[in-house]
Amino acid sequence: MQAFRVKWFGAVTPAPGARFNRPGGPAVLPDGPPRVDPVGATVYTFLDSLRPYETIEVSSPHYYTVTTSTGPPVQPDTPTVNLVYVGLSHQWPYALAWAELENGSLLDDGDVIRADIRPGTVPAEVVEFRIASTLWWWKEINVPDGETGSSWNIHTGAVWGGARRFEDTVGLWTHQVRNGQRLSFRKAKTAGLVSTTYVLGGLERLAGGTRVTFNWLRE
Repeated sequence: MQAFRVKWFGAVTPAPGARFNRPGGPAVLPDGPPRVDPVGATVYTFLDSLRPYETIEVSSPHYYTVTTSTGPPVQPDTPTVNLVYVGLSHQWPYALAWAELENGSLLDDGDVIRADIRPGTVPAEVVEFRIASTLWWWKEINVPDGETGSSWNIHTGAVWGGARRFEDTVGLWTHQVRNGQRLSFRKAKTAGLVSTTYVLGGLERLAGGTRVTFNWLRE
């Protein structure tokens, strides 16, 4: 029997679970559901599918993959602390899917950003991007043109005290949303420093005349 203790670091929301595979090979499935040990690590057990001292990759969506050894043989009474330990670090920023924003899904850093897409709202030669939020701390979206290297920041909130902004808007010409660029979502985090947390591509799906409002509802 082989077993792994896995912990996830760097995100607010619960981890999506670990995946195991031999490098360049198919997935290796644990034997039975995982369990959580007393210190909060998730324990995955493999009865016959893994051998001792075998190279294995441990991965998880939005986390860096770790390559490790399965270690020595494990007995049923082996203390949990002696199992192979794997710490997975979150990738920041990471790419969002439009569906996550249209559904208002809870994102990995604890945010909820809902995208409201309204075709035929602005002139046909323009696509408009809008951010809206009543949250206190600074929220920002960087909107690049994908052509000349120019970009514009729209923001809400404030970093410390002082005036707050609740909405902001910028537009691109319709042809500029077809350049393969990505929006960058930034927010004030530790010590008020603004950092990029998420990125979003697929802007070509927005037809001319569309206004898309990103409602930042939770942080």
